Amino acid sequence: MNQRTLNVAVLTVLTLLLLFPMLVASQGFRDKETKPSPDTIIHNGVILTMEQSPAQVEALAIQGGSILAIGDESDILAMAGRNTRFINLEGRTLLPGFIDSHAHYVQWWSDGGFSTPDEAVDFALSCGWTSYSSMCVDPNFLEELRTLDQQDRLRIRVNAYLQLSWEFYRLGDWYQAYQPGQEFSSKLRIGGVKIFMDYWWMEWVHYFNQTELDTLVQEAHEAGFQIAIHSVVDNATDIVLNSLESVLEGQSNELYRHRIEHLVLLRDDQIQRMSNLGIIASFQLPWCNSDSIPDFTQFYQDYSHIVGRWRDIVQAGMPSIGSTDFTNLFPDSVGSATDAISMAVTKTGYLGLAPPDWMLNQSLSVEQALRLITIDAAYGTFQEDVKGSIKVGKLADLVILSDNPLTVSEDDLADIEVLLTMVGGRIEYTKEGSGFPEPPPRPIQWSEILPPPLIFISFLFLTLFAFFAYFERKGG
Repeated sequence: MNQRTLNVAVLTVLTLLLLFPMLVASQGFRDKETKPSPDTIIHNGVILTMEQSPAQVEALAIQGGSILAIGDESDILAMAGRNTRFINLEGRTLLPGFIDSHAHYVQWWSDGGFSTPDEAVDFALSCGWTSYSSMCVDPNFLEELRTLDQQDRLRIRVNAYLQLSWEFYRLGDWYQAYQPGQEFSSKLRIGGVKIFMDYWWMEWVHYFNQTELDTLVQEAHEAGFQIAIHSVVDNATDIVLNSLESVLEGQSNELYRHRIEHLVLLRDDQIQRMSNLGIIASFQLPWCNSDSIPDFTQFYQDYSHIVGRWRDIVQAGMPSIGSTDFTNLFPDSVGSATDAISMAVTKTGYLGLAPPDWMLNQSLSVEQALRLITIDAAYGTFQEDVKGSIKVGKLADLVILSDNPLTVSEDDLADIEVLLTMVGGRIEYTKEGSGFPEPPPRPIQWSEILPPPLIFISFLFLTLFAFFAYFERKGG
């Protein structure tokens, strides 16, 4: 063996020894006897879990993007390791990240006044939303979402509801190329399918007759998809309920969680029927507040007994979820989770007009509104086991507010600010001047581009190539 061959062999062995720890780390091997210390501890404030017990804790620990522990401050602080980061709430309030069950942040970003989809994501995060359901996803937009996700630009979790129709236009069975609940990543999954039965409360037009809707609903149901149907007017909802009752065939909707979107006009018999069937009521917390009175005075006078019955829906005991429908209809006034809560509770919009009694009779409590955009919203996408509340093992999707919505006066709810938003243990938004840690820069995540074994092989190949090239040049 000549000297050059020996040198190459030695360098190859050294390279393998140097790169082997990287391979081990990339495959996720861990010392099972070493208890992991938290990446982050949050303490010294009010932590509302949105669980029945415990409803409130003093501190929590995060490790690897999930909640590692919750409990007394002293116990959690004792878990800290050398590299644990501390976030001192200084009396502020921590809640599970808010979930907007029906919105269009990224899809119609230009309608919201944004220059890019990234700005729309930034806005949603600044409003306290850590997840949202995008309720009108056609094939082109699904590809856009997947591209944003692959580029690590989709920093909010998105449930995509695949569009089957728009007014009288049918999109066909393109959705069947995907699987119900299919996950593209931790940020993007297929939530279900979306059908438009009607449009708006001032346009009494049905896009399907009973037979047509029955056929479409049956196909999606048999394919295993959760079905979300846009139905605003009560006589359209009659047709929708007929279709859903038919496909359920007496089974519990718990298995399918089909839902109806908007439900602006709803009669007593329909509320009872939805409750009996267990159909999820998906409605917009900011809608039917006093801002809309000047534009719909006559309409409200004629239909006030069946308009915006959010309290009646919740009290009937049917599964219910809350949202904003941003950017649709009210792009200049609705978006913030705390604004949505305020409008649902006070029925007062930004114009400050006094709501009439019939509107106040449908106001929600703060706790009801909070549940509709946390744990109840997670149920709406079959994800109550992984998010929607602060519980050990759930995702560390969290939001810090300037005050406790359960203790401030109702008139002050609109003044509560979102100070920090965290998704999967990573800070994605911090309000300037809040004193909380800023979002870190987003480095290239090679593991998201190449699988770990391929990273190892690539490094090995490049290193050996460099060594061989060096010795060939030296030998030449």
